[in-house]
Amino acid sequence: MTSPCLPPTPTPSLPHLLSYLPLFLQIDQKQFDKILDLIDSGKKEGAKLECGGVAMEDTGLYILPTVFSHVKDHMRIAKEEIFGPVQCIFHFKSTQEAIERANSTEYGLASAVFTRNLDRALSVSAALETGTVWVNCYNALHAQAPFGGYKMSGNGRELGEYALAEYSEVKAVTIKLAETL
Repeated sequence: MTSPCLPPTPTPSLPHLLSYLPLFLQIDQKQFDKILDLIDSGKKEGAKLECGGVAMEDTGLYILPTVFSHVKDHMRIAKEEIFGPVQCIFHFKSTQEAIERANSTEYGLASAVFTRNLDRALSVSAALETGTVWVNCYNALHAQAPFGGYKMSGNGRELGEYALAEYSEVKAVTIKLAETL
């Protein structure tokens, strides 16, 4: 599924977006305000707003998908986990530079690699310090695959066999038996 990307506008066309509304809905007012604050910071810090960047007026806690280009590593939108419909586009000169910059953040929930080269996909995936790496896709969650982050993006895993560890305790019991049976 693709989401629409509209030019920045104070009054987005609601009929065009009705089928996508669940993708734009935020969980509560606090998260809604945080995302809009981060979008604002992106504009103020010099990122180029390609599309979106506004709340859908009179519809509740909906934010249009937002894309920024010319994002620099020092910007808040590059350093903080947004958890909203915001995509940042970065420029890099080499694969090694992209890996180093991606790993320099204090977070590591998920990443994506888009390439036609399988060797590059595997080597970059191994080098990225994230709990999940998607190749040529994004947000492809499956109940059998563990999901969770590295660094400040959390401990433990959801989904898959690894998620069961969150609901169990490991215990060792040692008993000295009598020498004669």
